[in-house]
Amino acid sequence: MKHLKIISVLLSAAMCFSMVTAPVMADEMETPSETQTTEASDEKDAEAEEPEEEEPEVVEDKGEPEAEDQRDAEDAYLAKGKCGKKLKWTLDKKGTLKITGKGAMYDYKLKNGLIPNSPWAKYMSKIKKVVITKGVTTVGAGSFSSCESLTSISLSKTVKSIRDLAFARTGLRKVVLPKSLKTIGECAFLESNLESVYIPKGVTAIYDSAFSNTPLKSVSIPSSVKTIGEYAFDSCRILSSVSISNGVTSIGSRAFSYSALQKVVIPASVKSIGESAFECCVELETVKINDMHLTSIGNRAFASCMALTEFEVPLSVTSIGEYAFSKCGKLGRVWINVDQKDYLPSNAFDKSPNVYFDENTYNLIGKQFGDGKIGYFVSNPAINGTGTVDVLAIDPEIEKIVIPSVVEDNGVKYKVTKITGYTSQYNPSSKMKILVIGSNVTTIADKAFANCPELISVTGGARLVSVGARAFEKCPKLKVFSISSKSLKKIGAYAFNADKALTTLQLKKTTKLSKSGVKKSLKGSSVKTVKVKKSKVKKYKKIFKKKNCGKKVKVKK
Repeated sequence: MKHLKIISVLLSAAMCFSMVTAPVMADEMETPSETQTTEASDEKDAEAEEPEEEEPEVVEDKGEPEAEDQRDAEDAYLAKGKCGKKLKWTLDKKGTLKITGKGAMYDYKLKNGLIPNSPWAKYMSKIKKVVITKGVTTVGAGSFSSCESLTSISLSKTVKSIRDLAFARTGLRKVVLPKSLKTIGECAFLESNLESVYIPKGVTAIYDSAFSNTPLKSVSIPSSVKTIGEYAFDSCRILSSVSISNGVTSIGSRAFSYSALQKVVIPASVKSIGESAFECCVELETVKINDMHLTSIGNRAFASCMALTEFEVPLSVTSIGEYAFSKCGKLGRVWINVDQKDYLPSNAFDKSPNVYFDENTYNLIGKQFGDGKIGYFVSNPAINGTGTVDVLAIDPEIEKIVIPSVVEDNGVKYKVTKITGYTSQYNPSSKMKILVIGSNVTTIADKAFANCPELISVTGGARLVSVGARAFEKCPKLKVFSISSKSLKKIGAYAFNADKALTTLQLKKTTKLSKSGVKKSLKGSSVKTVKVKKSKVKKYKKIFKKKNCGKKVKVKK
């Protein structure tokens, strides 16, 4: 894995620095009018010219000035010069570099692949803040690269493009980009200290390695962005949250590899997921693909996603790369159409030992077993010790169901931690009257026991954390719901919708419910009373309000 990391970094750096070894360039564009829109491709490929060779004008001490105001003006800055056809720069003694004028900045190549050749390069250690004023349209390539003391930038609303390596390896921690911005160049913020960035709606392209190897924690990509470039967020080791808006059509190779993402929602607009796009996202548990426009999943796209437990391959997918899901130790639940198996590489699930295949069309694939009453699915194999399973199905003829805390299969023990949403789907005519939830169950999924016409009583659940949306919807005979968990945090929306016989919820031990955790939970129900722990009556009266939970109820001990 270390070799993969080294290769990733070398490829990223080589890709970025190969661009800036060309002759120094300057954008020939004049200031655009208010109605003129600069396309991403135009910004990327615009012709440029050599900046004029000049030394910065350094202010020297010339003795006693003729006037006090002249001396004050000269003392205000360390150096000044030209950085574009119609642009000037000044650096004051406080470390503020200001760019003024109209048009685009010059592009600057890097010396030895690291040090910028900008006119302020000799003052890099002194630059703490950059102010780019109204009229400037482009931040030049390599212009502030390696300015490690730079912690603040102010960009005017006329800036439309941030060129390659513009702020790479700087000390910037937080950046709010202007609404006028259209493109973010290759390696623009590579290896900076960036922890937070606002990408405005209007940006159409995030180019390769733009934010690679930064300490970003979260990022929201607007719908205006069409392409997320290769390595765009590669090696963002603490990036745990990403929001990709509908509008993005492709996710580039290694775009999010080696990140800390836990959940990814792929919007309907995405047609391709590039090679190794999410490789080595070891904390990635859930991948949800909206709609069915995705056609291609690249080589190693989800390789070494060791926390990934399930994946649904949309029917629209016509290409799955080699090793796409290799080394996914927990992956077992996979949906795939029988026709798609014809072009599925034999190594697609290489070293993912929990994946099994059957011959059913578009069906569940994975290790399953049962005890005659309950069917289980292995969600976490017992590699060393005890694994975990989900309740997958319940025999519809059994009137009393007790979900055990632990089950055994061929001498291997598994904790029963989840009841899936497939339970009621397999039991449309369930005769179940009594349900006892096992002590290791933490999650009851959405609609898990919806439409159970004979269900009267639900008890147990000592470690239950979450009850899903519509989990017990349309159970007309349900009278008793008594959960003994201290850890219950969530009761989903419409959880007891149309349950005419249920008037009281017994939650006497729970201490962790919150306002968001019970939002719309009682909407559509007949619940009139919620019984809770004495010490929580006052708090829960505030959260079980009609405006929040959807039903006016009494909260008492």
